[in-house]
Amino acid sequence: MKSPLRILHLEDDPDDAVLVQSTLKAGGIACATTRVYNHNDFVVALERGGIDMILSDFSLPAFDGFSSLEIARTHCPNIPFILVSGTLGEELAIDSLKRGATDYVLKERLSRLVPAVHRAMQEVKERVERKLAEKKREEYSLKLQVLSRRLVEAQETERRHLARELHDEIGQALTVVQLNLLILLQSSGIKNQLPRLKESLEMVEHVLEQVRDISLNLRPSILDDLGLSPALRWLTGRQAALVGLQARFHTDPLEQRIDQLIETACFRIAQGALTNVIRHAQAKTVSVELCKEAGQLHLYVRDDGTGFDVAAVREQAVRGASLGLLSMEEGAALAGGGLEFKSAPGQGSEVHAWFPLKWRIPSSESEVHEQLH
Repeated sequence: MKSPLRILHLEDDPDDAVLVQSTLKAGGIACATTRVYNHNDFVVALERGGIDMILSDFSLPAFDGFSSLEIARTHCPNIPFILVSGTLGEELAIDSLKRGATDYVLKERLSRLVPAVHRAMQEVKERVERKLAEKKREEYSLKLQVLSRRLVEAQETERRHLARELHDEIGQALTVVQLNLLILLQSSGIKNQLPRLKESLEMVEHVLEQVRDISLNLRPSILDDLGLSPALRWLTGRQAALVGLQARFHTDPLEQRIDQLIETACFRIAQGALTNVIRHAQAKTVSVELCKEAGQLHLYVRDDGTGFDVAAVREQAVRGASLGLLSMEEGAALAGGGLEFKSAPGQGSEVHAWFPLKWRIPSSESEVHEQLH
């Protein structure tokens, strides 16, 4: 059995109040009505709460419908408010809707009251459902964000592990092979094998160089050991040297280490932006800037290359043709920041990322000592 609709009725005429009550009952609406007829009682009833709907006359002694509407919207903005009056003209009726009334009903046309109440309560129900759905979407979005952050952290942990394995295990093994080949080349009695030994040595040197490059691209140790600014300076110089770019790097002094999630996100965005410059921009110069502004950390990567149509590239990314742009945006968002691209054909490009300026919490006494000195 449904609970009766709790109605607060602002009406100074008891006969009209009874007529409204009878109309609702005849229309199949079970209600528990509290009638008030002055300003003070109206405010007290609103503050007491427990109301599902407000019905209000328009003309009251020293009080009018607009005043009651304003008070109701202040105390309980989500509760339906219907004006029920015999003196409400078309102009005032439209004005009341503009001011926030849910509906209006003329007393000589009370047949409209029941449908108006049903509509108002349906709107309340839909609003509640929308809020619940929105809350669920927000909770789901938050869960996805948490999972995405954990995925990024897991990926970086795996990158760090693989980089160390490549450098420490495979790199060292190849170095031993390289040394052995050099010793053999210096030995006597193997003249017939010299071409093969030299070829093997060249191959080992090539593979060793590739292993080092892969290790650095996976997770450069300088990022973990020295922090964001030194890592970006190294990255800028290294990437520019690959294709002979003129590079400039500038950074504001950072008093201590940045939060690890932000360091990683900022480094990866710079890495992606510089990779795009090398592959697509046909640029002559590139600049990377790291600065602090208004409590935020800002990264700028600018080039003087061919530029691109940002909207067109974004459309390609949405269709799955290129995920670089979207992954950079997602990386910034997961770190609590944002990202924007500025470019046009023939006018170079700029990648601008920003993050909250959070310092890393020292995890050990040695790290505390390192940051203090």
